[in-house]
Amino acid sequence: MKKWIIIGSVALLLVVAVAGGGYFLLNRLGGSGEELPMEGAVDVGGVPYPVELGTIDSVMVLDATVQAEPGRSVKAQKGGQVVHLWVTDGATVEEGAPILNVKYTEEPAPGTGTGEGEAPAEPVTREVSLYAPVDGKVTGLADVQVGDVLEPGAVVATVAPDIYRAVATIPANDLYRFYEEPDDILLEITNGPPPTQCDFLSLGAAEAGGGEEQSETDGFGFPMEGGDTGGGSGGELACRVPADVQVFEGVQGKLSISTGKVEDVVVVPMTAVRGTTGEGEVIVVAEDGTEEARPVELGISDGSFIEVVSGLEVGEQVMDPIPLDPRFDVPGADDGVEEEFMVEGEGM
Repeated sequence: MKKWIIIGSVALLLVVAVAGGGYFLLNRLGGSGEELPMEGAVDVGGVPYPVELGTIDSVMVLDATVQAEPGRSVKAQKGGQVVHLWVTDGATVEEGAPILNVKYTEEPAPGTGTGEGEAPAEPVTREVSLYAPVDGKVTGLADVQVGDVLEPGAVVATVAPDIYRAVATIPANDLYRFYEEPDDILLEITNGPPPTQCDFLSLGAAEAGGGEEQSETDGFGFPMEGGDTGGGSGGELACRVPADVQVFEGVQGKLSISTGKVEDVVVVPMTAVRGTTGEGEVIVVAEDGTEEARPVELGISDGSFIEVVSGLEVGEQVMDPIPLDPRFDVPGADDGVEEEFMVEGEGM
């Protein structure tokens, strides 16, 4: 069965030459002054394609940027006055090392000491140490001095480990190609060291800006229902750059990511399936030419072919490409026809 799409308001002139070869620029109006037909028919029908066994190795290559590991904040949760600095700005510390001491006044709980014969409770002055949350380098202390008064929750320093991550942005629709956490990621730095393995860290929603506060996420790091999406689009994948690989903040490179691989499975072209994630539909062509729309369960794809988990058997045939769903195949749905186009001639 062939499928024809009628194109209105654009003249199509197909030129077939018999000698030589080359390209012809075909215009809407002919040079002879003769009016060209205003409607044409373009055959975009499919043909039966045999269902076979094959291997699908889904690999995605993305642009990546190297970033220093985000630091962790040292906060004065109850505010207070700085009374002692244990380290200076730029110092390297271990997790749990004291950074500074803060003195604050704790007011008595309401109703304390108001019983008969009891004196009113007095405020209590306490001094606490603020500690490094991780190993790393201390920043932010340059402008902090003994005697400074801090507001509750004020960030007085940041401790950042001397390690790096490679981060790549994933177009939203390509997120469907991640079937599990990738365990095979290769990092190539432009004009840098040779390609090296990069251990998977996270896969989540791309964020519009940095920040430590994160909403509750699912197993892949995407916000749960009702959670904050971070204002980004698509996804963001991060992997750990090995400590022995020399990199710098902001250097560019690429990540080659294996998102899944299967062997000896039923495969068909992606163009032969409606839908490419979880469930889909194919048109099975019988030996007598009759057609049957059949639901199928789908597995992984490599962008060209897709695994059919169930619903098809080797030896059957499917229509490729599968026609548009009739609900989308309506006149005027595609307005992107050019008034000039190129046609290759086989002879000139």
